[in-house]
Amino acid sequence: MHTSITLVSLLMTVLLLDFPPSIDADILSYEINSTNHKPDCFKRGINIICFKEFLQPATETLNDTSSSNFLTALWRKINSEADTAAKSRHKRQASGVPVRREVRAAPYQTNFLRYALAVRRLKNHYGVRRDMNTYDIIATIHTGSNREHQGSAFLSWHRIYLLLYEAALQAVFGQGVTAPYWDSSCDQAMGNRQSRTILFSNRYFGTPLGQVSEGFFANLPGRRIRRAINGPGGLISKNAIAAVLSRTSHSQIVRREQSRYFWEGYHNMVHRWVDGTMASGTVAAFDPIFWCHHAFVDYIWELFRRRIANAPADYPLGFPTHPPEGQMRFNNYRYRPNPPITNREGYSNRYARLRRYAPAPSCQNQCSNSPDLFCDRNRGICISQEAVPEGSIPMGAAGAPAFGAFGSAQAPADIAAGMADVTTTVTVLQNIRQEIFQDIPAGTPLNLFTADQIDPNTRSLSVFSV
Repeated sequence: MHTSITLVSLLMTVLLLDFPPSIDADILSYEINSTNHKPDCFKRGINIICFKEFLQPATETLNDTSSSNFLTALWRKINSEADTAAKSRHKRQASGVPVRREVRAAPYQTNFLRYALAVRRLKNHYGVRRDMNTYDIIATIHTGSNREHQGSAFLSWHRIYLLLYEAALQAVFGQGVTAPYWDSSCDQAMGNRQSRTILFSNRYFGTPLGQVSEGFFANLPGRRIRRAINGPGGLISKNAIAAVLSRTSHSQIVRREQSRYFWEGYHNMVHRWVDGTMASGTVAAFDPIFWCHHAFVDYIWELFRRRIANAPADYPLGFPTHPPEGQMRFNNYRYRPNPPITNREGYSNRYARLRRYAPAPSCQNQCSNSPDLFCDRNRGICISQEAVPEGSIPMGAAGAPAFGAFGSAQAPADIAAGMADVTTTVTVLQNIRQEIFQDIPAGTPLNLFTADQIDPNTRSLSVFSV
């Protein structure tokens, strides 16, 4: 009896260490929701079986020598570039700095198309491990844990992670390739036509609902990609961006209780809107749109960060799992970066100057000269074109819209746009959910992103200049 009590006490200690006191009950409920369909594990009493299932590793640990050597080489590349950029910081603008542009920005061939081809190359590259393609090695690092989310290190951790990913793309495709940023405010501005955005056509990210079976990322080797766009989240509005950029300290944009200005919260909503693979932190990085979304999150943060005279000194405190001098931890990769990078250091110019951002699409810059965006003169903002213009949707044999026009031949109706009956919609979404569960080991915490429905009533913003 005494041994049992001691063991339970020890396990409770582990739980308390893993979830800081600042994490509220809603987030904790997402953490314990897992693929074994036993979210009530703790309600039924603490026992060994529950904890074994709860603490089971989310994905394969990258402990093999080849993966470690490869990731270490990428770290060295990033830091070598940082050293070089630091030496040339006296110049007005360092030459050769890779540029991230909006996904739809022209020219298409050297922007999105180059990114898509680089992803395909990385997905088909087995030069590091024979049993795992190199893209999946990088994606496996992201687990959605509260050490990379829910705090001040969210911004810096994902900045370094994005650089790591781009270094891998460049290693197999060539210097200069970057992940273009997805300005989802151009799609949010479509209103109730958001699910018809051209982004989910074969020209860009492909299938919007179900397993990605068409477009550049269709049927690639390794982890399968699934989506169910227009999910229980939302896209980022111009007002949301304006609200975040109206703040003057990082502490005002990293705390969930300040929901109007909580930048990570807006990020969460997009994950849940894309849904499918993107909805779970455990597997979100396996969808190539993940990186484009995070490039936009980084872009807006960079606009904010530049206004802070000493950004590292402005690093927000009060997050137990995000200490300022704590070394960044990349789960499932046994070795920490060498040289190590602290959470606070990720706020510095050292890594910010490794990338430049082309201005967001605006009516002033002809919507980045993209044929896939148009200027709404009444609102003074750029809006995404639809995948298929309204009124010209191909009709299926039964008189329903042919979903293949939007990049997928699997769904019988345009469920994402709410054009299917309730039974069809529920059935399709349940099938997508079950398919995702099959790819995740039983007992793995899903780490679903919390979607706070916030759209602050603030001034409109067409250009993200500050």
